[in-house]
This record gives sequence, C-alpha cells and structure tokens, in this order.
Amino acid sequence: MRRCFIALVALLSGCTSVQTSVEINAPAKDVRAVLYGFADYPRWNPFIVKVDGVVSEGSVVVVTVRPVGKPEISGRTVVTRVDDNHLSWRGSLAIPGLFRGSHDFIIKEAGPGKTLFLNNESMSGMIVPFYDFRPAEAGFEKMNQALKSRAEAMAP
Repeated sequence: MRRCFIALVALLSGCTSVQTSVEINAPAKDVRAVLYGFADYPRWNPFIVKVDGVVSEGSVVVVTVRPVGKPEISGRTVVTRVDDNHLSWRGSLAIPGLFRGSHDFIIKEAGPGKTLFLNNESMSGMIVPFYDFRPAEAGFEKMNQALKSRAEAMAP
C-alpha cells in the first residue's frame, strides 16, 4: 500500500518554473541597494509587498506577495543565500509534498552602467499541475519594471 501511495504522489507531483528578467540602465550597486532595501518594499514593490525578519543566510522571514488580480499571500521562507549578486529563499506549505518553492533574485553586471536582473522561481509539489501561475508571473514582471524604474532614478 505504501508503495502505491508513493507512486501516486510521484505521478501527481509536478514541477515548473517562472523565469523573468529585465535589463536595467543602472549599475549593479544601485539595483542591489533597491532590491536589498526590504523596509522600502511597501513603497515601490507591487509584487513582494512586505518582508518581515532579518534577511541573512539561514534566517526565517515572512514574505507577503500580491499576485496580479489575486489577494495577498504570506508565508514563511528560509533564506538560503545572500551575497552581492544573489538572494535566494525557499518555502513550502505545511503539508509535506503539496508545494515547495525556491525563489532566486540574481543581479548580473551587463556592461558599464547596465545590470541584468533575473527574478525566478522553481516550484514542485502535488498542487503544481493544477495551479495557475500566470498571476505570479505577471507579479514578477511588475516587480521587475518597478525595480528598473527605481534603480534608474538613482543612477547618475
């Protein structure tokens, strides 16, 4: 019986990813300052509207997101990486196997005064094949454009 259950979970489990990017006409240091200024998120970020907690590797933070056309959702995440060019966190639903997401924010130098920003999430779990991720992807895109506007306004 246990083998049948594990096989069913494996069959129903899905995985997907949302990958977005934007080129920003500002140096990486300005993009980093905006991205890592979590206290300011409610003022400029239309997707991640709040980050509660200390963002350091291994810490638990509560992230509140607003997918386009959907209500806000808050969840606990574990910060898995923080450095000058990469921030990652991972979260899951309370019931094991239903949903797990790993989010990566990557800042890449793209030339003098230019930065490529990647805003990606990989998701897995039983609900993934049945979930519409388009509102989240639209939220990523809105965040990318807002980050671009804010960082470019800082650039000399």
